[in-house]
Amino acid sequence: MAIYDIFNVEKEEASQCEVSLDPPKPEAIPSEGKPTPSEPDSSSCLDIQGRGRFFSSVAARLFFFLLLIADLFWAVYAVALFLLGSVLHLLTGNRSERFHQLKGHAWISLRRSLVCGVSLFVALFSPSFGIMIACTYFLMYDKSGIEEVVPSSLQSQFKEFLPKG
Repeated sequence: MAIYDIFNVEKEEASQCEVSLDPPKPEAIPSEGKPTPSEPDSSSCLDIQGRGRFFSSVAARLFFFLLLIADLFWAVYAVALFLLGSVLHLLTGNRSERFHQLKGHAWISLRRSLVCGVSLFVALFSPSFGIMIACTYFLMYDKSGIEEVVPSSLQSQFKEFLPKG
């Protein structure tokens, strides 16, 4: 799995917005004393970076919240399916294999929705920790859930951790 330096972008942005501590050359200073347009203003760079970080933080939490709402619908569906399968399995005297399978699949779906719900709720406050909770669950307890729940863009990264065989 490739390791990316996520701080490289911050270093590049910081180098673009650095202000030299050396005094400006007399020919670079206009008669009004304002910096030339080619020099970045340190307050505007910090303001742009601050707004970008704030927007990305709000957008990530908004999307996690929308996913949490969708997960609540999934949990309600899984509970209803589990109860229906359990009741039908009991009504047939525990003899119907089809209702037993329905109940089993609904139980797995309910567990997955609960884990995803917990991780999405935690991700509202700490996105990286919330994602780590879901990844840990799927890698340790539900390897088949990786193919069913995890987006296909991330499945290849998960499969690098799984043993071949």
